This record gives sequence, C-alpha cells and structure tokens, in this order.
Amino acid sequence: MQEVNETPDDTAQKLAQVVGMLTCGDLDEHEVGRIVGLCLQARQAPEQTLEDNYGADAVQVARYDPKGVTAFVLYAELEDYFAVSDTVDELHEQVVEAFETPELPDYPYDDNDFETVSDYFQWLDEQLLAHHPRYRLVHFGQSYTHDFQTILVLREQAEELLALCQELGLEADYCE
Repeated sequence: MQEVNETPDDTAQKLAQVVGMLTCGDLDEHEVGRIVGLCLQARQAPEQTLEDNYGADAVQVARYDPKGVTAFVLYAELEDYFAVSDTVDELHEQVVEAFETPELPDYPYDDNDFETVSDYFQWLDEQLLAHHPRYRLVHFGQSYTHDFQTILVLREQAEELLALCQELGLEADYCE
C-alpha cells in the first residue's frame, strides 16, 4: 500500500491532508492526529485495529478488502460528514441537509429527465454550482452495504484530494 520510498511521516502527512479535505478543515489538529494514528495502526495491523476499534464484524473488511481498510477507518471516524444511501433521492436529501442554510432544490421526482445516475450527478453538480459553489460531491471508499458513499468537499481542493487518495491507495472519484 505504501510507496517503497515513502516514509511513515509522509504517509501521516498525506492522511492528515485527506482528513482535513474530507472535513473541509472542520476538525482540530488533535482529532486529525487521532484519526491519522488509527489509519497508520490499521495499515500495520488491520484485523486487530478494526476489531479493537469497530468490533468483530469490521474485521471482515481486512479479510475481504484489505486495500479498503484505510478508507473504512476514515469513513467510520468521519461518518457524520458522509451522505450514504442506496437511492439517489435519499442521497439528495442528505446532501441538502448537510448545509446549515440549504438552498438546493428538493429532489425533482416529477420534473426530471434523468435516465442514469450520472444524469442525476450532473444535475446535482449544476445545483451545487448555483447554490453552494464552494462544494463538490465525491465518492469515497466502499460502503459495502449501500450503492452510494459520498462526501461534500471544497471544490477548489477536489483535484488535490483525489490525487492524494490515489497516492494512498484510497478509492475516491468525482460523482459523475
């Protein structure tokens, strides 16, 4: 998982950046450090770390998706920041609720021409640009139980976040 010439300090710094970007800078440095510590621990001893922190069922992630362990830890620690659902209308409700002053329109049940999920994500990105232009929705990690596991990030940091995720072996991409 870790690049051959990458030190644990490099990995910790990159993970701290990812946590900061996933939370839009909302957490203090001690909380970020705690989460990074869990991620590093999970990279060294995945099954034990998952069992100790998230229970016996979480160990299955280490067994069946070893590359997904770090993303699982990040999701588990930052769950309140995520919108997770198996339907786009429910996902949309969670995205709307993420804003203190929601300005996004309700899900257009009767007035849309969505033929694919991509059509919905394109519409949502247009709505975000119009009403909350600082934010962009990205897929992050693997939900294992739902179709969509997404998070709002700062649009200006999205490219850097996706590049860091790729370097760290974390599954992340634009919602398109």
